Amino acid sequence: MDSMMRIKFWGVRGSYPVPGSATLRYGGNTPCIEIRAGEHTIILDAGTGVVGLGSELVRRSAMTEEPVRALMLFSHMHHDHTQGFPFFAPLYLGTTRLTILGPGLNGHSPDDILASTMAPPNFPLAYDDLRASNTLRRLQDRDLILIGREVRVQSGTTPEGERDEDEVRIRVLRSYAHPSGVLFYRIEWRGQTVVYATDTEGYAGGDQRLATFSEEADLLIHDSQYTLEHYLGLLPGCPTTQGYGHSTPSMACAVARAANVKQLALFHFDPSYDDESVAAMERQAQGYFPNTLAAREGLEIILGTKSEQPTSRRKTKSKLRVDGSNVHRAGQIGATGSQGVKSL
Repeated sequence: MDSMMRIKFWGVRGSYPVPGSATLRYGGNTPCIEIRAGEHTIILDAGTGVVGLGSELVRRSAMTEEPVRALMLFSHMHHDHTQGFPFFAPLYLGTTRLTILGPGLNGHSPDDILASTMAPPNFPLAYDDLRASNTLRRLQDRDLILIGREVRVQSGTTPEGERDEDEVRIRVLRSYAHPSGVLFYRIEWRGQTVVYATDTEGYAGGDQRLATFSEEADLLIHDSQYTLEHYLGLLPGCPTTQGYGHSTPSMACAVARAANVKQLALFHFDPSYDDESVAAMERQAQGYFPNTLAAREGLEIILGTKSEQPTSRRKTKSKLRVDGSNVHRAGQIGATGSQGVKSL
C-alpha cells in the first residue's frame, strides 16, 4: 500500500512568467503545485505552470483510460495565480471532474473571477463553453476540506468527527499579510503534512499564527519573493517592497524554525531574479535553516513510505522518476545545498 505523498512544482515564479536562458534552472512559470496523495490529485494555484500540468493529466488519463479528477485550490485570485486557468487542457474534456475552491476578491466569487479571465475580448472562449464538470465554492477561514469518495467542506466550528486514514484533510487559514488577503493550506494524509503559504509578508518575530498552523509539518512551502536588500529598498533603482505582501528567505526561515518543520521550500521568486540570484537566496537561507531548498520547475519531493503490506512500514525505493536529479526524498538536504540531495 503506497503511503507516499508526492509534491511536484510546475511553476515557482511570482508576478509574471519569465521564460529565457536566465531562468532555465529554476523555471519561469508562475505558481502551480501538484500534490498526489494516493488516488487523489490536488492542484495549488493555476499560474502558467498549470498549462504543463494540464497536458500531463490528459496524458495520464489517456494511458489509464480514467477521467481526470482533481481538486484545484486557489490561495487567492490575483492574476499570476489564475493566468494559466484558461489554458488548462482538462477543462475542455467532457469527462473531467474538477472541484475548484478558493477565496473571493473584492466582493466577487471565485467563479466570477475565473469567468472574467475568459470574458471577451480577453479570450476566444467563454467560461460557459468549458466542457468539464466544475464545482466551485468559496472558502472561509478555518474551513476543513475532506477528500474521500467526494470532496466535502465543513465549517471550522463543526466538530471534525472520526478520522478516515484514506481521507485527505486540508485545513484553511486566512491571512491578511497580502493585499486583499490570502488562504494558507495545511494538507494532511497518512501521517504526512504539507503547508502551502504563498504571497505572505513576514512580521517582526515571525508570523506566529502561520507558525502554529505549520507546526511539525514535513514540508513548508513559503513565499520568498525578495532578497532582504530588495525588500528594504537598498538595491539601486529598486524601491522598498515593504507592504507588498511578500517575504524574504529569512522571514520564511523564521516560520520554519518556530514551527519546527522538517523541510522548507522557498517559493514565488521575483521575476527579475536570474538563476544565480535564486541560488544565492537558497544558500543564504540554509545559514538560517539548513534543510532548505529553492523550489524549481520539475522538482518532485516525496514524503512517506511505500509498503508491500498494509501493516508493513518497511521503506523501499520509489520507482517514480521525473528527470533524474529532480526526484528527491524529503529531509535529505543539508548545509551543502540542493546539490547534496540524494536522487532516487
